[in-house]
Amino acid sequence: MARRLKSHSTVARVGSQPVFERVLGNGLKVLVLPRKGVRIVVCDLFYPVGSFDEPPGKTGIAHFLEHMLFKGTERFPKGSIDQLAFVAGGQANADTGEDRTHYWFSLPADRWELALEIEADRMTCARFDRREVEAERQVVGEERARDVESALARLDQTHQALSYLRHPYRNPVLGWPQDLASITVDDLEAFYRSHYRPDGAVLVFAGDLDPERVMERVEGRLGAVPSGKVRPHRLDGDEGTQSGRRDFVLVEPDAMPRAILGWHTVPSQHPDAPAIDVLADVLSAGRRSRLWRALVEDDRLAGWVEALHAPGRQGGQFLVQLEAAEERIDRTEVEAAIFDIVGDLIRKGPTDEEMRRVRNRFEAGWRWDQEDLLALACGVGEAALWGDWRDWQADHAAALAVDAAAVRQVAAKYLVEANLTSGWLLRSDDAPAPSSHAAASNRRVSAGRQPSYPATGEPFVAADLPAASLPSRPRLIDYRPRRFVLDNGLRVIHERRPGVGVAAVDFYVEGGWVREAAPGAAALTSRMLEEGSASRSAQDVAAAIEDVGGSLELSSAWSALRTRSEDLALGLEILADVARRPAFPPDALEWTKQRLVADLKADREDPAFRAEQEFRRLVYGDHPLGRDYRGGVRDLRRLTRDDVVAHHHRHFAPENAFLVVVGEFDPARLKRLVEAHLGDWKSNGATPPPWPQLPEVGRPRARRIDCPGEQVHIVLGHRGIARHDPDFDALLILDHILGTGPGFSDRLGRIVRDEMGLVYSIGGGATDSADVLPGLFRIYAGTMPEEADRVVAAVAEQIRAMHDGRFSDDEVDRVQRYLAGASLFELQTVEQRAERLVDLERLGLPLDEPRNWPTRIAAVTPDRVRDAARRRLRPDGLFRVELGPVAKSPRKVAARRR
Repeated sequence: MARRLKSHSTVARVGSQPVFERVLGNGLKVLVLPRKGVRIVVCDLFYPVGSFDEPPGKTGIAHFLEHMLFKGTERFPKGSIDQLAFVAGGQANADTGEDRTHYWFSLPADRWELALEIEADRMTCARFDRREVEAERQVVGEERARDVESALARLDQTHQALSYLRHPYRNPVLGWPQDLASITVDDLEAFYRSHYRPDGAVLVFAGDLDPERVMERVEGRLGAVPSGKVRPHRLDGDEGTQSGRRDFVLVEPDAMPRAILGWHTVPSQHPDAPAIDVLADVLSAGRRSRLWRALVEDDRLAGWVEALHAPGRQGGQFLVQLEAAEERIDRTEVEAAIFDIVGDLIRKGPTDEEMRRVRNRFEAGWRWDQEDLLALACGVGEAALWGDWRDWQADHAAALAVDAAAVRQVAAKYLVEANLTSGWLLRSDDAPAPSSHAAASNRRVSAGRQPSYPATGEPFVAADLPAASLPSRPRLIDYRPRRFVLDNGLRVIHERRPGVGVAAVDFYVEGGWVREAAPGAAALTSRMLEEGSASRSAQDVAAAIEDVGGSLELSSAWSALRTRSEDLALGLEILADVARRPAFPPDALEWTKQRLVADLKADREDPAFRAEQEFRRLVYGDHPLGRDYRGGVRDLRRLTRDDVVAHHHRHFAPENAFLVVVGEFDPARLKRLVEAHLGDWKSNGATPPPWPQLPEVGRPRARRIDCPGEQVHIVLGHRGIARHDPDFDALLILDHILGTGPGFSDRLGRIVRDEMGLVYSIGGGATDSADVLPGLFRIYAGTMPEEADRVVAAVAEQIRAMHDGRFSDDEVDRVQRYLAGASLFELQTVEQRAERLVDLERLGLPLDEPRNWPTRIAAVTPDRVRDAARRRLRPDGLFRVELGPVAKSPRKVAARRR
């Protein structure tokens, strides 16, 4: 008898990160990326199957199956997967793309084995109950209905379907409606048996782990799972070469003009792919890029433009997407300008300066990816799925090695008119409403899921889970923010993170829209800050920041600089210069206002956005919190440069601001830099305006707004609390019981989404908007018109139940366990830490809040939660907005469903 050889792990590195690799006897690839001190673990399981692999007539089955894998197994019944992750203090989710499906967990470090136990079980033991299949079919239908209401999604889907005439990439990941309706239980099970197997799959663990322990446990749990007999053959996409330009125009009422221009390119593994990636960066990354500078800055033909390369395993596209800044646009002129820019690039090639900028940007982005565990796991996992995980860093190196000649070559080869599909969305006041039979688009974007839960009874807890997965109280380590104050009153909060190679800088000024003198002044000031300083033009600022691979987002309240650690000094100099001495050039004012108006109009095309705005108006009335932060269209058009100058003078002062810096730097040098650039900043002598007083809460009202579309968007609630309210902690727990738990571990997700099958998106609470002023207690749901009344009744009943204290002590305990673990994930990256420190400082909370908060949350009693619910929730005082089509009569609904 031949002796069976046990697989062994090998170790290599991606950047400075060690990677342990082992291939089990059944073909499963296992990667472990240990990183000490982070106290968290990400588990990511990839299967090489997506919408490309779907049988004819069964589009959407890969995404449908992804949903079904959260319906459970014998060991982990329906609802237990998300509840177990929730109690452990983590989250579980998944998404489906054209070429792969992956499932991931984020967990505290001592609970990683929970993910292994679940993935091992559902790789072979998924259940397909007919009733659950039908319930989930309705949920996927709601997901489609939600996405189809976006005009941009309709444009994108049409472009995809006309770009690919035969290739499976023409199909939306969510599937076509008629195919979704035809998928049976047998179809789902057969697809599962064919594609969900260890051979070809990749399992990644990243975080605070012992690699050998992980390998041992994975071998024990998954090593005996048999590989499949015959793996389904992945056919090449049978598309052929496009032989002529394709054009289409969608005409819709009240739509802001948009366009997508797409050229067929190459699959992700093709040798030309890195050069095409560089081409996209040269054309549109940053304010100094060719398309942005020509179309937005110089000729003002568009309000926004972006180029990107979207390669899949079986084909790719180079896309140029743009939005107009006016309601009418000359598409011939815009396309001619784009062709001229591309033609010039083909003739002359990118400059040395452009190539340096691209390399710096790619290198900086690589550093940020290395710092984020989820991005790291995704990067190596996706690469290993199709070859070797080292291909991820090899692709990065290949992009850095691209030269100007290669960029010219790929532009000339692929960006030709015979290879172009041009699609436009144009406005028409008398155009028909969009078809209700369109489906959502997923252009290189994955379709996720929202998991399901037990229809009745308490959430399942498996008794035979390994001890490592049982809840403990996680401990925050390596969190050491420091503070100093300059003589002029500017506060500086900083935290050193050695070895990350990057720095996140956030500059906060109490100059937001709530206290502005005229509606829209803060938003317009934010945009005008981007136009440079007294000594640096907008292009000078862009050159300084973008050429070193950094980014700078300026605002009248919260500005953000992201840079490599060696470029921190330069970034601070530029940020201080623009914030203190903005130019506000008069010739940029009208164009800036026009782009802001276009942004506002584009947002109003989203019915969910409109419903939210109407709800705010009902609750807050004429208070600034009752309107959009940009004001209205008329407000923006009335503003002058004097309003911008006055807003800046009124709010920008050292005593009214603070700076947060997190990343790799020398603290002593940081202090010298801040003193050099901000130490001589003098007070402007202006007194900050008071916070506007909120009006009394009026009589609850309801508003029904009829508009075309698939869904009715419902917002229910009333005035909420401020962040410093003594009931905040208790209401945070209540929110997670009612409607803000991850993965729909809350009541609304379980009852309205899963038991009743009425929605795909639902949730909300009282604490997420709590700020200096009271926020909103609000619940949002999107549903079919004929179900709106049932959804409203179901939500109102759960709000009543919370008010009456009809929730268990165990529900409170589970939320407390979750919040204790989840607090670790909010401080994983440099950027997360900087943003958290900004919130702590602007709200006047102690910097050690993240250390003490889990203990404080754990001390909240169920009685305290019930008392807060009884006093703060007003089930008889709910404001309500419903926006969408009027419900059809039952007879018409039945006929349509047949």
